[in-house]
Amino acid sequence: MARRWAISKLAAAVMVGCALAGCGTGPKLVKAGGVVKYKNAAIAGADVVFVPEGDGQTAIGRTDDQGRFTVATSGSPGAFVGSYKVSITAARPKRAVSPSEAVAMSSEQIAANREDLVPTKYNNPVSSELTARVSADPAVNEFVFDLK
Repeated sequence: MARRWAISKLAAAVMVGCALAGCGTGPKLVKAGGVVKYKNAAIAGADVVFVPEGDGQTAIGRTDDQGRFTVATSGSPGAFVGSYKVSITAARPKRAVSPSEAVAMSSEQIAANREDLVPTKYNNPVSSELTARVSADPAVNEFVFDLK
């Protein structure tokens, strides 16, 4: 009984010590986002992907009707501090398709029914040549991607 009490007390002391010392804390996610435009017009529904240069986790976002986006990492808001290559994809169907028709479509038919809203070079983080540097200061993590 005394031994169990001592172990409980030791475990509590370790947990308090870790909390005070910052055990379990690692890099923090920082708010990041911005706006996507093509030919000076906001692009709605664009997928924005921040791919880390080196090790790290990808951050993703989707633009709203004004072209604004915020990124999330593994479902949590923000991105880790660091340098990223960026890809932007925006497309819409050329014509509406019913769910039953969509299931029966081949890859070629799907591709033929797709209209890209931005040049395809932006679909790849290497060919896009877009970059973002996420800082620990969220005030400077507003990125404007004005695609040409």
